[in-house]
Amino acid sequence: MSEAILGKQIKLASALQEAAFSDLEFQGWRGEIVSECQNQVRQLSEDLVEVRLRREYVEKYKKTIAFDCISENDKGELLQHIAPVIHLDDNDELALRFDNFMYGLMLASVEQMPSLKHARNQLCDIAALLEHKSTIPQVKVKLSVLKEVQTDAFWDANDLLQFEKARKELRDLIKFLDNNDPHNPIITRLTDPVIDQQEGNPLEAAYDFEDYRKKVNRYVMEHGNTMAIYKLTHNIRLSDGDYQELQRVLTSELGSREDYQREYGDTPFGLLIRKIAKMDHDAAMQAFSAFINDESLNQRQIAFVYKIINHIEQNGYMENVAELTKPPFDKPLSFTKLFDAKTRTALVATINQIKENAVAVVA
Repeated sequence: MSEAILGKQIKLASALQEAAFSDLEFQGWRGEIVSECQNQVRQLSEDLVEVRLRREYVEKYKKTIAFDCISENDKGELLQHIAPVIHLDDNDELALRFDNFMYGLMLASVEQMPSLKHARNQLCDIAALLEHKSTIPQVKVKLSVLKEVQTDAFWDANDLLQFEKARKELRDLIKFLDNNDPHNPIITRLTDPVIDQQEGNPLEAAYDFEDYRKKVNRYVMEHGNTMAIYKLTHNIRLSDGDYQELQRVLTSELGSREDYQREYGDTPFGLLIRKIAKMDHDAAMQAFSAFINDESLNQRQIAFVYKIINHIEQNGYMENVAELTKPPFDKPLSFTKLFDAKTRTALVATINQIKENAVAVVA
């Protein structure tokens, strides 16, 4: 369990280096994760043979500077050479299993994995079961958190900081769930939503038809120079011919219409491709060039525009402009306080236009 938890903490610390998480709250949380990882390394005893065999890596990651910016090589070394020899001192096995589960949920959120749906259901089940034990004082004081994690608003926000808050608030309550209750299998099967599936085992419902999803992802990544995908990543509207070709590939070549509907629902083809292939940096910059070059905007306003650009680059588009009022856009100043009405309207129009360009077809 210790190895699994440290492995996920390392992956989260690496993910939190992205510009989208540059705000102080996220970086403060990253600092907590890094400090915890580093303390575990410093506590390793060289009396153990397995530690002495890894001395080169232990000495490297005892130093604070080693975690300043975790490269892919660093991440590989930490996962391969450090995580296997870490032993957490916490004796609450159920709390540790919950930590492991929650860190997996966070990674599923960051990596936009379909397993997040399964993790959501599992966390809601845990919260609902704990609500029925409100006569326990420790549970009673956490009722507001238990209710919150079961709301659509909590999940729609998709806020890593809120997930971390839920982990901290609920981990010590897991011991109050009765493992001997045949109607309560939650804790006995509290699995990692990212990596616990094993070859040959039946998949959970959230993983159904993952082969089709993989084929779609692979096609998009390998055919970035085709006209339709190029246009979508460069904020250019598709022609009818482009659209028909995408439809053929997604609903005939890679799978059926039923496969697409089952995996992606009514998501338009263009938005799906944008989500996978992302937005070209220069195209995103060009879309917001009027704001970047506007000399009347101050440094904070320009920084906010760059946050929007980064979000669209990473996600392909902005699903709803209401996201401008949520993390990471709500700090240090909110969207409504930072811009006047005219500029807000122009920014919203640009954001919506970028999304519309992935949906609309030129006749």
